[in-house]
This record gives sequence, C-alpha cells and structure tokens, in this order.
Amino acid sequence: MKRLVSPIVILLSGVLGSFAAGLAFTATASRVDAEAASRFRPYLQNRAKSPAFSAAILVVSKGKVVIREAHGMADFELGVPLQPDHVFRIGSLTKPFTAAAILRLRDQGRLKLSQSVCEFIHPCPTAWRPATVAHLLSHTSGLPDLFGDLEAVPAAATCAEVDRVVGKAGALAPQSSAGSEYSYSNFNYVLLGCIIEAVTGETWEAFLQAQVLAPAGMTDTRYDDVWAVVPRRVHGYEMKDGQLRITRYTDHAAYAAGGLRSTLDDLRRWHEAYRAGSILSRATVEEALRPGLGNYGYGWQTTTHFGRRVHNHTGGLRGFASHLAFYPDEELLIVILSNIEDENTKGTACDIAALALGVASVPTGTPDWIQHSNGERCGAP
Repeated sequence: MKRLVSPIVILLSGVLGSFAAGLAFTATASRVDAEAASRFRPYLQNRAKSPAFSAAILVVSKGKVVIREAHGMADFELGVPLQPDHVFRIGSLTKPFTAAAILRLRDQGRLKLSQSVCEFIHPCPTAWRPATVAHLLSHTSGLPDLFGDLEAVPAAATCAEVDRVVGKAGALAPQSSAGSEYSYSNFNYVLLGCIIEAVTGETWEAFLQAQVLAPAGMTDTRYDDVWAVVPRRVHGYEMKDGQLRITRYTDHAAYAAGGLRSTLDDLRRWHEAYRAGSILSRATVEEALRPGLGNYGYGWQTTTHFGRRVHNHTGGLRGFASHLAFYPDEELLIVILSNIEDENTKGTACDIAALALGVASVPTGTPDWIQHSNGERCGAP
C-alpha cells in the first residue's frame, strides 16, 4: 500500500500514453462537434499524463457521440485499463432517479407532494409535520440530516433502520422551518426511498427497477450490493498525502440518496428517455428542472455556466466521483465517471463544456476549475 504509486507511475507512462495516442472522435455535422474535437484531444492527452486521473467520459452533442473514452485503470494493481462500458458507483447521481420515482407516483395519483413526511415515517416528531414530500425533493425540509447515524444495513432493511434512528433521536427539532432554506441532505432522499416503499408496498429498488430503469432500457444500473459479483465493476481509489490508495469496498448504506451503480451508456439512455417524456410527462420533467432555493429543483440543480442554462448533478461516494451535465439549448450532454473519489468530475465536465462551447482555449494542468475566458469558475469544488 505504501509503495503503490511508484509502480503505477511506471505502468501508466506506457499504458496511458497509448490511450492518449489512440483517442478516437466521431465526426458529425454539428458545429459544436467540428470545432471542439481538435481541442478535446490535447486536453485529454494532458489530463492522461497524471497517474491520478482515471475516468470514463461521454460527450453527446445533438444526439451524436463526440467522445466515449476511458482513461486510467479499473484495477491499478493488476494493470487492468479502464473501459467505457465499465460499471461505477455513481453516488448522489442516484437522487434524480429517486426523484423521478416519486414524481411518477404523483403522476399516477398515488401520492401528493403536499403530504407531510409524518404520514409515512413512524415514529415522526411532531415538529417535523410541516415538512412535505416536495420539501424533501428540493432539500428545503429543514429536517436534521441523520444520514450519518444510519448503520450500514441491506437496502431492504434501510427503512427499519430509519425508524430506529428517528425513534432514538426523539423530539429532535428541525434545523429551519420547512421551505425557508436550502440545505443539501442525504437524509431527505433516504426518507423519499422509504416513502416509495410505504406507498407501493415494494422495496425502493424493485419499484425503481420496474418504473424508472427498465423503461429507459438501463441494463447495467442497479443498487450497488457490496457482496455481489458484478461483471465489469471497477475498483475505487482515493488520494492520501499525494499517493493513490486503495479504498476498502464497504457497504455504503446510501440507499435512495446515493446507492446506485451505472455506466456511461446507461446514463445516456436514462437522460434521453427522461428528456423524451418516456419516464415522466414533459410537463413533469419541466417541473423537476425548475430551480428553487439553491438552484435545486426536484433531483436536479439548474443554473447557468458560461451564460448557458445547464441541468446537472454531482455524485461522490467512497472511491468514486461522478457528474452529469446537460446544456439544453446546445443539446450538449457530458457524463464523467471516475473511480478516484478525489477527482473533481464537475471541474472536468466544465472544462469539456468550455472547450465544446468555444469559451476557452485548451486548459492545461489539472482539472481546470480555473477561470475560463469569461472569468467564470463553474467547476469550483
């Protein structure tokens, strides 16, 4: 472990060099594609020089794939190169899926967003009653984030664990009044998973699979069972004191807040089905994307980067980092999946967007989050 980085550097000098030399881009008629392709190559070549850069990258412009590449290692010890179809933990990129499942229940007439969380959670402190399903979706519930108090249990046992933790907390007061403040909380989305189970009588995972994942044709996206043997699932790593270290693959207990694993291709299928109205009606999709406090809607952050609208979400979990960004006016989709938890996937996505949109020349060095030509720091951690 202590000497892990030294052989990796030697290994990557050859292997990643061949990756950089062999980058392939799909030519299309899109202006974004034609102008960006020449800038993507030196950027990714430069990034691939770092032994700590390991990521799968997908860029789709106007429905055409511009980049579908992987750089780095699925297993650094065995020297197994990363591939574009490898399976990653996606962390909080799970939240848009959970939000979609809740909105699907609402559209089916089985749930109202105005219902109190106390209609589904037992026991429920009286002071929590003003918090509604809509407040959970938008991170404005004001409820204390008890996520860190949950023990790592199988996904099907999570709601019983929530009951235990809430009961132990007793009459714990909200941190703010419902709807008054934005405060990102994993616990909000764990509660949403339990609401899905209470309404449907199914597990969160089973309902999600039948109502959201299967309609989108997502064959590689599942709850990330730490004990399962999963073909093409990659190992996770972290940086510590400047060295790449193995991350213990432990049960994450992330459930509906961040428990899914997925691939580049599945996330593209999901996004296309979502935007097309195949999972939710177009009106409901627009509702979910409408920004509220903190620029957060129902499972998405909607803001502007480089003066362009963007819908996005970032994920992070032990050993992994992810980011999905979509620029609707430009029809530009960017997905970054990394098996190094310290990778600034949002910064990488912002660099690629800046190159694609022509607002920056080729950035150099580490993932940018430097000021681009308009002075914006869209990828700041």
